[in-house]
Amino acid sequence: MPTKTLESTSADLFLASPLWSSTTGVEDAVIWIFAGEFAGSELGLRLLIVVGGDRTSAEWLRDAVSVRFTASPEVVGNLPDTIRRQVFEFVEKNRDILLRHWNGGLGSRETLDRLNRIYRV
Repeated sequence: MPTKTLESTSADLFLASPLWSSTTGVEDAVIWIFAGEFAGSELGLRLLIVVGGDRTSAEWLRDAVSVRFTASPEVVGNLPDTIRRQVFEFVEKNRDILLRHWNGGLGSRETLDRLNRIYRV
């Protein structure tokens, strides 16, 4: 049986919303959130992380790293330690909201209104 990867398809990205550092508090990265699984993909609960500031072009998305927001967040790929820690903190702080959005219980606007930014001291 072939191993599944956590790569996103172009169809998946139509169902994703980018969140910039000003919303998440995760410095130097854009977090893409999804509303469930579509287009026949079975990637599971995940976020896409694009390192390098506010980049949202297809070129930058090719280098995106997946983070599963399961009970213990799991990185599929490589993230710098500081960004990984910040993403994990963001996931922990927002797990219930992300899960409700993923499962169709919250629309995009409601989700964005309820997300909690992390703050660096």
